[in-house]
Amino acid sequence: MAGLLCLALALAGCASRPGAPGTPGSGSSGFGGLFGSGLSPALEAQRLRLKDALKGTPVGVDSTGDHRLRIEVPTKHAFDPQRTAVKPALAAVLDQFATGFKPHAATTELQIGAPADDKVSSRIVQDRAASVRDYLVGRGVPISRIVGLGRAEGAGLELLVSDRPAGK
Repeated sequence: MAGLLCLALALAGCASRPGAPGTPGSGSSGFGGLFGSGLSPALEAQRLRLKDALKGTPVGVDSTGDHRLRIEVPTKHAFDPQRTAVKPALAAVLDQFATGFKPHAATTELQIGAPADDKVSSRIVQDRAASVRDYLVGRGVPISRIVGLGRAEGAGLELLVSDRPAGK
């Protein structure tokens, strides 16, 4: 029994180390999900489903350090240069995303960050984000669950899903 307690404490110490598998932001559930990704069960289920559905594509599906689900689609697959229309590759990702988001819409919310390429104005960035919003709304995502449109932190289109704060 004492041996099991020591093993549990040692593993817990590894899990709390920054960047260790299974810590928030690592993008890994580590030890078969023993310590989790830091996401709620609903977000973790979406993360796993999207990772599986988008396996083999350049789309990133990870958790963030602040317990959000992050999906990133490289700009070249999301939009043509200087354009705001959703490309077919992005449409396929958004279709997968909408399928998983709708059942959890009452308890989650979405922020959309659009990419900026070298010569893109802030107006095009906003129009790209609005284009993605409109596409998702057309696929049944409630517009009331989309809480922000703006510029992506990374180099691609970014969807950030978080648990809805209590009382909202």
